[in-house]
Amino acid sequence: MKKILLVAVVLIVLFLITAQPKIFIGTQNQIVAVVNAEENLQLTISFIHSVQKTPVIEELEYRNGEFVLIRTKYKSQGVGLPFDVADGKFYRYGDWFIMDNMNRKFKSLELRTGKGTQLTISLNGKTYELYKKFPIGTKIFVRNF
Repeated sequence: MKKILLVAVVLIVLFLITAQPKIFIGTQNQIVAVVNAEENLQLTISFIHSVQKTPVIEELEYRNGEFVLIRTKYKSQGVGLPFDVADGKFYRYGDWFIMDNMNRKFKSLELRTGKGTQLTISLNGKTYELYKKFPIGTKIFVRNF
């Protein structure tokens, strides 16, 4: 019995040492996606701005255990959207306003589905249309473990 317990403990320790961290997308009660937390993994959050009613795209990367906001793209300026030179490099490309080189760091992300906001997350080649899956006001978590 002691040998079995010892083997089980060793296997658990080996698993914990070699297991790669994961990124989870989900709610308090439901996991939507789990992917390996690879360095420089790209994550995109897309939604319709609740005031301007135009698309917003936020591009992030997973670096050193954090989510780093690289750039925000949007089609109309207004409340809650970055514009100041201190936020990064601001320019226009076609129909898009772009704030680049933002480098804002987050340990985790908390988002909410909203009326007409069409919250979507793209990660590891898959797109998750969270607004279709969850009712308005649902808190969505993006975390690493």
